[in-house]
Amino acid sequence: MSLSTQAPVERIVSILEASNAFRRVPSPIKIGNVPFEFAAVLIGKDKNPDLVVVIDTINEDIQRTRQKIGGLGRAMDVVGSRRPVTAILTGPRPDENTLESIARVCRVLPVGIPTGTKDDELLEDWLSVLLPLPIAPQSGIAADPIGEVKKLLPTTLDSSLSEAVLQASSRGAKAVQHELKLRLTAPFTDAAKKLGEDGEEDE
Repeated sequence: MSLSTQAPVERIVSILEASNAFRRVPSPIKIGNVPFEFAAVLIGKDKNPDLVVVIDTINEDIQRTRQKIGGLGRAMDVVGSRRPVTAILTGPRPDENTLESIARVCRVLPVGIPTGTKDDELLEDWLSVLLPLPIAPQSGIAADPIGEVKKLLPTTLDSSLSEAVLQASSRGAKAVQHELKLRLTAPFTDAAKKLGEDGEEDE
């Protein structure tokens, strides 16, 4: 089934599950001994601690939703949960006062009513804040990073300086700082030595 033929709640769940960062859990969920019913509930997988609740504002009174979100926040405080909570609202956008009230308890993402393919792209953009950053394929990683950096350096830069700094980069930031310091102070050191030698000759 394509996203565009699914109900909005199921579209949201499909996108989050397809990212492999979330899994759906049965609703109602229990926090302590208190049950909370939402259109859908997802929790993060592996090291992702997020708890996501999906709310359909067409089928649920928004004031009741606000009360449930407030109760959820209090229950999580009581049990000492550190899970970040996000409420995704699909359907008519609530008024700003309601959104502000929910935002005091958790992150809130009002995504409207996606109805077509173009809206699916917009929905994925909205949900991207919850998804892991894509990792570039191995083929896109420079095989010779030092060579790539050399290409980006201005041609007017002293070649011996750039070579020394690039070679030092493999030993870490401190090695680069040390090399730069040596190069920057070298003219003064040489001048001091020359003055010393001239003074000895004069004697």
